[in-house]
Amino acid sequence: MASVPAERVLVVVNAVARGGPALLLDEVLQVSRALGFEAVVLEPQGSDRSIAEVADAVAGGGPWATVVAVGGDGSVRAVAEGLARGLRRLGTPGSAAEMPSTPAPPLFVVPGGTGNSVYRALWEDHPWSEVLAGALTGHARVRDLDLLRIAETGSIVLLGASAGLVAEAVRVSERLEGVEGRDRYQAAAITALEEHTPFPARVKVDGATLHEGPSTLVAVGGARHRAGTFQLLPLSVLDDGLLDVCVIRGVDAGAFVELAGVVTAGEHVGRPEVAYAQGRAVTIERTDGAPLTFEHDGDLWDRRDSALTIEVAATVPAFAPLRALAG
Repeated sequence: MASVPAERVLVVVNAVARGGPALLLDEVLQVSRALGFEAVVLEPQGSDRSIAEVADAVAGGGPWATVVAVGGDGSVRAVAEGLARGLRRLGTPGSAAEMPSTPAPPLFVVPGGTGNSVYRALWEDHPWSEVLAGALTGHARVRDLDLLRIAETGSIVLLGASAGLVAEAVRVSERLEGVEGRDRYQAAAITALEEHTPFPARVKVDGATLHEGPSTLVAVGGARHRAGTFQLLPLSVLDDGLLDVCVIRGVDAGAFVELAGVVTAGEHVGRPEVAYAQGRAVTIERTDGAPLTFEHDGDLWDRRDSALTIEVAATVPAFAPLRALAG
């Protein structure tokens, strides 16, 4: 069981998250105070502010029983990065992280976004308020989750990254109205599939070519599910120091629809349309030199890179169930 050595919790809220952050924050405060914990709330504006404010609070304002991230997968990633930097676990590319100089408060994720795949990776869909109460009273363990890094920019990744169809669905989801939660991503995936054209790609894992040719999507991570629904990485373990990568070779819309049910169940590994591997570094390259359609943690990539490398960078502590539920 996890020990809870401090009497304060740090709560970091994304005020514009789609999952109703104000109501979620009220419930976090109620749970914390009912158990005798003082809650300190940060509401940073933007991911860079989240990283900096969490890092400062962890390095100089603790000790904390936990750092609670209220928001979607992108918000959770920013809080996780701030936590890792505050603990000095995260060095710059090519340099080693320092030894932590402060006690390590675990991250706790409150699902306040659209897909909420990070929360699902840890807790499936158990009610988060019950889970938080259990974690704060010692009925949880702490796992050091892998943090990933995009080598070209140093950007940190928690949930995972993808090129192709999933990234295209993220782009479509940004313009959808009247649909929320995981239904939003599922509706976006249908539209993205109608518009999708396979792209020429080369995918390398630890320098060895896993796939070269037409590609519908490449997923790297991290959490087993993307968009809270598609179990693209069914063999992934959150703290094994390895990246899982799944390539779905170029298929038309009809073939992908047929494959979708198998992917949702995580039963696609070994099929002829799929290449799957594990390693420490994954490179995705468009062989025609065009920019990749790419996302990580549910956020679209705003650069025009034709090749990107994702690597294991560090770890961040997080509350997790006593028995792993999904990786």
